[in-house]
Amino acid sequence: MTIRRTLLFSFLAISLLPTVALTFLSFIQARGTLEAEIARNLLFQASTAMTQIDGMLFERLANVRTWTGLEVMQEIRIGDVDKRLSHMLADLKAGHEVYDLLFCTTADGKVVAASDQYMLGQQIPASSTWLAASFSGENIALAPLAFSPAAQKAALSIRAPIADAFQAGNSLGTLYAFFDWGEIFRILDQTAQDAAAEGKGRMALLLDHEGRIVAASSRLRRRGLLLSSALAAWQPAGQIQNGIFTIDGQPLGTSEVLVGYAHSTGYQHFQGFGWSTLVVQPTPQAFLPIQRMGFSFLLLLILTGVIAVGASLFIAARLAQPILSLADFTRHFASRGASAAPPTPGNGEIGELTAAFVHMIHDLEHSREDLIRAAKLAVVGEMAAAMAHEVRTPLGILRSSAQMLQREPQLSAEGQEMAGFVLSETDRLNRLISALLDLARPRPPLFEPQDVHAIIQRAIDLLASRAARQRVRIVAELHASPSTLPCDGELLVQVFLNLLLNALQLLPAEGEVVVRTRTAANQLVVEVADNGPGIPPANRQRVFDPFFTTRERGVGLGLTVVQQIVGSHGGNITVHESASGGACFRFFLPYFGSAEAHDFSTQLDR
Repeated sequence: MTIRRTLLFSFLAISLLPTVALTFLSFIQARGTLEAEIARNLLFQASTAMTQIDGMLFERLANVRTWTGLEVMQEIRIGDVDKRLSHMLADLKAGHEVYDLLFCTTADGKVVAASDQYMLGQQIPASSTWLAASFSGENIALAPLAFSPAAQKAALSIRAPIADAFQAGNSLGTLYAFFDWGEIFRILDQTAQDAAAEGKGRMALLLDHEGRIVAASSRLRRRGLLLSSALAAWQPAGQIQNGIFTIDGQPLGTSEVLVGYAHSTGYQHFQGFGWSTLVVQPTPQAFLPIQRMGFSFLLLLILTGVIAVGASLFIAARLAQPILSLADFTRHFASRGASAAPPTPGNGEIGELTAAFVHMIHDLEHSREDLIRAAKLAVVGEMAAAMAHEVRTPLGILRSSAQMLQREPQLSAEGQEMAGFVLSETDRLNRLISALLDLARPRPPLFEPQDVHAIIQRAIDLLASRAARQRVRIVAELHASPSTLPCDGELLVQVFLNLLLNALQLLPAEGEVVVRTRTAANQLVVEVADNGPGIPPANRQRVFDPFFTTRERGVGLGLTVVQQIVGSHGGNITVHESASGGACFRFFLPYFGSAEAHDFSTQLDR
């Protein structure tokens, strides 16, 4: 990647990342606020509707309870011959428009007074009781709801006994009040219409204590859901008074819905019937303001991005120009082997870098001979190490021969002295050879308790910049516990660096290297896997051989060193195919250096 692109991406990251983060956080905060407001609104509407319904039922029960105690109700005893009771019932119906019909029956069910004359004389059969309430010490019963076929008209029959004022404990008859259930419909319709006026498309419904839909807004009534138990499962368990929840809206013929739930808490000394109101809204409609807000945030982010890209292009071009001139100078030097005309140093840090780099190039020209000489010395050192092995054997023979000569009794004093010279000189040469061998062979590990996870992280940190340049991800999945064992930290860093470098040299852009650890049978298992081209099966047995490599510039000693270091720690290393088709190097480090752990790792590889 060129410096210009690097600067461009850096400026874009510096300018866009905070903007994106702030925009995202602002959106999340605003979305949370809106969601909370939507939930509060649903809950408020449900609670308001439930309070209105409780209040209306309380008033109806209070009406019936009050009317049964009126003195004129005693006219039932004489059959309401003067029609005073019927006139009163007609006046009550006219004054309370929420009633469809009011009438009184004798104890045997005959209607003797009614708000509508056509009821007089009719025989009212005994009806079942749906709900009962104790109101001011008197029991009031409610008959099951009766709906018209169109489900747009319904009445709730409320009946209460009329006590005999002259004989305590006796009942003269029963007062019937047919409450227009459309009043409950109107409360729910008003709740839904208020929401519809805001473009929210909400629905409202009333569930009885058994989970049946006993009232609903017009949209649900038209679907024929009244008196069904389709939503019985929507009632929250326990004694939850109100709340918000999201649920599948399939019973209502819609997608996922957001529901505001309010349970009846009664009204004054009326305890309620355990009913609940639900205000329902499909989530796509409920969260439409959030989607609009998200679109606005996206437009703002795009506008900010366009401005940031333009500014970054301009700044990157200005900063990259002197660096590009310096790069042209270095390429010219590398291709021709001699200094070209150096670029003119500018101002600031880049100017200082240019001057220092030109000076370094000139120094490199003068140091080539020193470098060649150092390479020759390195070759001589390797040859010296090789020769030391060849010299040690004859040197041992010379020492043994000199010792045998010293034990000869006929040897002259001069011979004894010469033999002593040979022994002393062979000792000196032996020490010199040992020193040469120590330089040629690797040092043994220095075992100390080390955290392998920290060693892995150190190696990843050392290669992080290179991986970023190559756009390769290095992922650490460190799960071994414990992760501390006796080892040489510096040598293990060299192991991880060699394995990660091998992967980085083969992986294309957007590649990935995963370093995993786990624990198995007193061993810490380490895997270094990538998603690169992998290693052919034919080469897997040779990758640890000295000087074996498939790369054009490879030396073939890196994996040999890795194998040597792992072996010096009592472990072993193998190569496999990774789950993504790349290479996977797996090695085992014993926690306590046990032979059993080493055997287990061998079995696991098989």
